[in-house]
Amino acid sequence: MPTLKTADTKPITTNADASLIDIGDGVTRLELHSKLNIIGDGMLEMFDAALDEVETNYVGMVIATEAKHFSVGLDLILLLERAKNQNWDAISGTLRKLQTVCTRLRTASKPVVAATTGMALGGGCEFALGADAIQAHTESSLGLVELNVGLIPGGGGTKEMALRCLEGQTLPAPIQNLFPFVNKAFDTIRESTVSQNAAEAQEFGFLRHTDAISADQKTHIADAKQRVLSMHKAGYNPPEPQQVFVIGEEGIARLNLQTHLLRQAGTIDAYTQYLANQLAYVLCGGKLSTPQFVPEQYLLDLEHEVFLSLCGKQETHARIEATLQRGKK
Repeated sequence: MPTLKTADTKPITTNADASLIDIGDGVTRLELHSKLNIIGDGMLEMFDAALDEVETNYVGMVIATEAKHFSVGLDLILLLERAKNQNWDAISGTLRKLQTVCTRLRTASKPVVAATTGMALGGGCEFALGADAIQAHTESSLGLVELNVGLIPGGGGTKEMALRCLEGQTLPAPIQNLFPFVNKAFDTIRESTVSQNAAEAQEFGFLRHTDAISADQKTHIADAKQRVLSMHKAGYNPPEPQQVFVIGEEGIARLNLQTHLLRQAGTIDAYTQYLANQLAYVLCGGKLSTPQFVPEQYLLDLEHEVFLSLCGKQETHARIEATLQRGKK
């Protein structure tokens, strides 16, 4: 089945950033079509509107794009402008909306499959991580790259990696048994690691082994649609809210020691060390004296707190500006 074009069907609902299209058999496609599919308030509004429509009238939804890249993340120009103007309410509102949308992709009453292609970075990666399943084109490059711009993943990405890195482990368990898995997730985010392809994305934890990979671009969207239909026919029920096991203050101390040694060796600069320590604080669940299960919302609140505080740092402004300058070249 060929990839469906947005011009073939009148959108159910649309704005400048995305359109919801009926692609048959009760399945919709949320087509992202802004420049580089950068995430702004308009795109987040479309996600909400699309989910409302799908929950009421359809059996499920595919998130996709005909552009080269799935999404390169949040609108950094707008974020920097708001940060410099100290418009914390606007930044907070967008971040909370991103968290809510990414959570809703999984908790909606109908299945949602993200059909990633090209780059899915930052908030774009968080969209994919939030979906019930990913149908990745083989050339998909996924990554949580926020530390490059002086931030941490704040749309649920840090929470999701904290959850995923311990999947398959018997919990609770001694911290020495769990630390290597947490450490791997920490390094993946700290280094802003981006997979070169979908297979590598599985190694980094961005794709689960239950996610699927399409080799043929021409059938990629059809594959994602079929995944939605299979989930629907199997009697899809949204997952229950999850508890995330975090390793608390001892985990933070262990990770901070590693970044201290990297700083001493001259491998990272002082602000990168600070960012890594902030990431460790969230990934390990903050100031908890013992490892324990916490609600997902607890980690989302920590993400929000740290992300907002970093938006007030001049060093973060400088990193965003440098990234934007490189993008102009």
